[in-house]
Amino acid sequence: MPKTKAQKVEIVDKMAEKIKKAKVLVFTSFNQRGKKGLNFSEMEKLKKDLKKADAEYVVLKKTLLNLALKKFSLADEVKAEELNGSVAVLLVYQDLVEPVKVLHKLSKSNEALLLYFGLIKEDPEGVVSRPYGASKNIISRDILIELATLPSKEILIGRVVGVIKYPLSGLVNALQGNIRGLVGALSQIKK
Repeated sequence: MPKTKAQKVEIVDKMAEKIKKAKVLVFTSFNQRGKKGLNFSEMEKLKKDLKKADAEYVVLKKTLLNLALKKFSLADEVKAEELNGSVAVLLVYQDLVEPVKVLHKLSKSNEALLLYFGLIKEDPEGVVSRPYGASKNIISRDILIELATLPSKEILIGRVVGVIKYPLSGLVNALQGNIRGLVGALSQIKK
């Protein structure tokens, strides 16, 4: 049954509130013409996994999405009607990497799920930090996929510690070698 105008206004207002809270928006498609899209159970599992990563996956008609984006002057950067297939938005409230990993993993098993691009929102003070190699406020599909294939945070921390530890352990061994040499020379002199 079609939605009334009041229901549509309420949907746009709710989406606008979610966009206001989000730090990054990632635009995706979950259903492409001629391809089997996500079924209900896959969609529910995806939403549950994303909730654990402090993100939310919202399916919305393109016209309603455009109305919500216009409230934040984002409609110029995002033209939802130009995106293929059924559009959904990943709203990232904290770190972008984990939610994108969840989406990318599912997209490998379901070719109808496509990542289009991401959009970094400006702070209310107008300050924009452009992480992840983004130009302007846009994060390209390629960069999103690179982020999704990064090792976990723990592995990266371990690698950094290893890189720091390696030269230090070499220095300790070199210094110990000099001390051992000195002790050996003194013991030879003593004999």
